[in-house]
Amino acid sequence: MKAILTIFILAAAAVSIVSAEGPSSAACVYKYNGDVQLLESGTTSWLTVTSAVPLKEGTRLKTGPGASCELLAGDGTFINLYENSETVVETLKFGPETRDYGFNFIKGRILWLAAKVLRKTSNFTIRTPSAVCAVRGTDFSIDVSSDASDIGLFEGQLDINSNGKGTVLSAGSEALTATGAEVRVTTRFSALMQVEKRRYLRLKKHAEDLRNKLAARENFLSEFLQAQQKKFQDLENRRREKLEMRK
Repeated sequence: MKAILTIFILAAAAVSIVSAEGPSSAACVYKYNGDVQLLESGTTSWLTVTSAVPLKEGTRLKTGPGASCELLAGDGTFINLYENSETVVETLKFGPETRDYGFNFIKGRILWLAAKVLRKTSNFTIRTPSAVCAVRGTDFSIDVSSDASDIGLFEGQLDINSNGKGTVLSAGSEALTATGAEVRVTTRFSALMQVEKRRYLRLKKHAEDLRNKLAARENFLSEFLQAQQKKFQDLENRRREKLEMRK
C-alpha cells in the first residue's frame, strides 16, 4: 500500500506533552474526521479519537478509510494526516532553547507545514521505510510504499539520507528513494505531486491562521484543548442524563 507524506511546519486520548521546558512543548490532534485512533506508549489498546486531544512521545496514530486528522504543535508546525495512514510520534519537545521533533511515518499520506523557529538547538526529522528526512522550515509531500518513498518538496530545503548517502532536495523538486537503490531526483513534479501541491496551497492559509493564533496567545493550545474537553464532557453528561430519564 502506498502512502503520501506532506510537511507544513506549523489524538485519541487526553494526554499532555509538557516537557520540563514548559507548556509550549504541547502538540495535539487539532481536528479529526472519521475513524482516527491512537495507541499510547506502554499500552496495548487502541483508543478512538472523540475530541481534540494532546499528543505525547511514543504515541502511534492511525486513520481509517475516509478518515483524516490535523495535528498542531506549539511552534506552529501543522500536519495533515490523510486516510489509511499511520505515524509514530517518537520525539516531541519544544521550549525557549530547543525544538526536537521526530516522527516515524509508516504508511499512508501526510502533509506537513514545518514552522521556522529560532532556537539554539533545532532538530526535526521524519523517518520513512527507505529514508530519513531532515526538515528546515520545509513544506513537502511523500508517497510511501513498503520499501520506497516519493518525496515532493514545495518550499524550503530538505536533507534526505537513504542507503547511507545524503541528498539535498530543493524546492520544486521530487525525489524517489528505495531500499538498496540510488536516490533519483527530478525537477518536474509527477502528476501525483502536482495534486499534492494543490492540496498544500489550499491548506497553507489555514496553517498560517493557526500560527497567528499561537503567536497572539501564549496559551492558545492549552486553552483550546480545555474548551474541547469541556465540550465533550458536557455532551457525555447530557447523553447520560437522557439515558437515566429513559429508565
